[in-house]
Amino acid sequence: MRIQDLAGRRVALWGWGHEGHAAYRAVRSRLPELPLTLFCNAAEADEAMCLGDSLLSIEHEASGQRLAQFEIVIKSPGISPNKPEAVHATQCGTRFLGGTALWFAEHADDGQMAHTVCVTGTKGKSTTSSLLAHLLRTAGLRTALAGNIGVPLLELLDVQADAWAVELSSYQTRDVAASGAH
Repeated sequence: MRIQDLAGRRVALWGWGHEGHAAYRAVRSRLPELPLTLFCNAAEADEAMCLGDSLLSIEHEASGQRLAQFEIVIKSPGISPNKPEAVHATQCGTRFLGGTALWFAEHADDGQMAHTVCVTGTKGKSTTSSLLAHLLRTAGLRTALAGNIGVPLLELLDVQADAWAVELSSYQTRDVAASGAH
């Protein structure tokens, strides 16, 4: 699902870390008039209120019933899709996406992701991703290193690169499958 496909839908953000910030900025840059609801803790809510976004509603409790009131929930990658709240909302028809899925949908040309290598696993993801990016740069390619390694993919939504080295958590890997890209 591309960001433009969110237009006219009931959309929420769940989580306000690096990925949540990036998702907010990406959606807001493409759909400035889309009402959004942010589910986050109290400290994060104070920061989010400083944005002065009258179309951003901020809530603290992401219950299954409340999440089920949205068509789409863009969740941070650290939030398990197996949490009871997410399972309940999914059973009620809510679709959960991550920023990774949105990025891949924006970048996939007919579902194909040329020049993109994704690294996942239990140990060594960051080392492998960094080494891969270094080798690609040494070969003269403009290479973006992003994902779970520190820079959320949605922060690089408009970046043009010759190659992408992307570190993914297990939850983000699930998002790639949901994006339809391969």
